[in-house]
Amino acid sequence: MHGCSPATRLYGLIGSPVSHSLSPAIHCTVFRQAGVDAVYLAWDTPPERLRERVEALRSLSGGFNVTIPLKEAILGLLDGLGEAAREIGAVNTVMVEDGSLTGYNTDYLGVAECLRGHRPRVALVVGAGGAARAAIYALRELGAVEVYIANRSPGRAQRLAEWARGIGLDAHPAPLGDAEELASRADTVVNATPLGSKACCPDEAPPVLGGLHEGQVVFDMVYKPLETLLLRRAREAGARTVDGLCMLVWQALYTDEIWLGIEPTPELYNAAREAALQAMREA
Repeated sequence: MHGCSPATRLYGLIGSPVSHSLSPAIHCTVFRQAGVDAVYLAWDTPPERLRERVEALRSLSGGFNVTIPLKEAILGLLDGLGEAAREIGAVNTVMVEDGSLTGYNTDYLGVAECLRGHRPRVALVVGAGGAARAAIYALRELGAVEVYIANRSPGRAQRLAEWARGIGLDAHPAPLGDAEELASRADTVVNATPLGSKACCPDEAPPVLGGLHEGQVVFDMVYKPLETLLLRRAREAGARTVDGLCMLVWQALYTDEIWLGIEPTPELYNAAREAALQAMREA
């Protein structure tokens, strides 16, 4: 839509940092394509200002997204939770209705959409944070029966494995040093860490490279850069690769479905992804 009116709905993103977020480009493209009178902003919100920000957003006529490091911290500030958000223990989408806040998780839907057509059985997830939880939840939804969780911190891997068993998976914590051998046995490998990201270490990858093989699906949640070292090596090994921008765009589309009833379609995905790529080129 062009311009704003008293009827314009306001949506946005909270987290820190958010100044280089691609979410405004993605959501504003969806709004425009769907003919919705709405805008989307980003509000930098460090953890110590979370409660203050959430209370201020109760007056919104729309909703907001939540990104790191607030996805778990916000749980206790909401009035209700969707089933997936409650089970995963993390929120990335909040619906505001008459001052009441309901939290949802569309991250796992983004993962599931990116792996559509693949039937995972044995998966390796590298990482043990909220992104790993969303990935494991999605893998369960897609039919996986066994998951290995490799992480630097054995305690975090153990806790995540216990949670995964609680949702019906045969889950095993593993030292990060075992990741390569486990990757050789897995049909699905997910990187849910910042390894390989421009902000962290673009020339690095999770220690799985020697275990990558043909017929495997390798999904890297990192999207800056779009092609990480992990994805490049996976492609060379004959694996199918999925980049992190896929998840970012699909979770946004499912968020807009919650907020506005806009159906997520491949056409909308393509338009929103192109807008995100353009924003990356201009950054």
